[in-house]
Amino acid sequence: MSLVMRELSLFLKDVKRKINLSAEANANRTDPVYVRVDEKRINENYKRIIPASLSMVFVEICGTLYNLTNRIDSVFLYLYIGCFAVLLVTTIVTLCLIEKTLRAGTVNLRVQKRVTGFFWIVCTVSLISCSFFEAVDTGTLFQYLIYLISFTLWPTFKPNFAVPYYLVAFTAQLGYMVYAYTPFISIIFMFGMTVFCVVGNYIKFAAYMDKNLAIEKLELLAEYDTLTELFNRRGMRKRSGLLMDYSARVHSPVTVAMVDVDFFKSYNDTYGHKAGDRCLQLVAGCIRQNFRRRTDLSCRYGGEEFLIVFVSQAQKEAADSLLHLQKDIERMGLHAGDTSLSPYVTVSIGAVCTTVNLDDDIGTYIQKADENLYHAKQEGRNRICLNGEFYRRTPEG
Repeated sequence: MSLVMRELSLFLKDVKRKINLSAEANANRTDPVYVRVDEKRINENYKRIIPASLSMVFVEICGTLYNLTNRIDSVFLYLYIGCFAVLLVTTIVTLCLIEKTLRAGTVNLRVQKRVTGFFWIVCTVSLISCSFFEAVDTGTLFQYLIYLISFTLWPTFKPNFAVPYYLVAFTAQLGYMVYAYTPFISIIFMFGMTVFCVVGNYIKFAAYMDKNLAIEKLELLAEYDTLTELFNRRGMRKRSGLLMDYSARVHSPVTVAMVDVDFFKSYNDTYGHKAGDRCLQLVAGCIRQNFRRRTDLSCRYGGEEFLIVFVSQAQKEAADSLLHLQKDIERMGLHAGDTSLSPYVTVSIGAVCTTVNLDDDIGTYIQKADENLYHAKQEGRNRICLNGEFYRRTPEG
């Protein structure tokens, strides 16, 4: 007995933890990580509406066949068939819309929310109408329970979206049951099942957010460099393909630039590794400040090397952007190590600006940018080699 009580206690604690996590997730719903997970949940609901809708239609087909074969004289028969016809038509329209948007490849989030809301309305209206006939005619709860379970079992709805459905369903069904003089035990059973589904929906939502928020945060950790808070190579690879595809479709050149901190080893030897880390963080901050558009990607490629990928209109525009980055880094005023190049920390940049095709691999352009970086260093550092041409700021620039 003590073992059973202990397991029950652990289960209740786990439920409480999930509920607290759900409340915390809702409180932080402006967090970008939460927004991404919530969009993923909506995407999955969009597909899970399909089995929920089909299960309700199946139940109504069974109910209609039962009424046709056993209650042909019922005054409710034609109204029941009419409600079933409306449910069938709206369900078919919903499924066709889902099929159409899924085939398009890009499913608009606003459309998904509209379909989800429409599904909520169809469920509510169908439950109120069809369950009414069953409750008054037979005094049973079969369709009510199937509707609740279908709504709870497949989609993962937010509590503030699902609870109104349960309240409307319970209030309507309670009125039917009282009107039909249903035994009190059936009302108690209906109340218990409704509470069970409400709690089940809440736990399911909390568990989903708990799991996927943790996964999303781990993925972000795996894709970001912890020192500079830029992407690492894995994060860059994951996103660069989308940027290359976008550039190929709009026929805009892509610039791939490799940035290297000049004489960084000397800086480390002079000021220590802690100061070296701080230097990299400040350089990364300049990169992030200069390349912050949605079509800009920047990462720490390794050691003191950074990689920037951005869409530009022409080679001159790309050169101006990179020269501006050089100026901002030097103007930070970080005293350089034991070098005669400049009193302050500078960077050398190798870059390639070119149009791309859909099947191009960014690795090819990274290699070319690295070759241009080598040429920039060979020419004396603190300069840019872009498509084989050298650029250097004037003292006033």
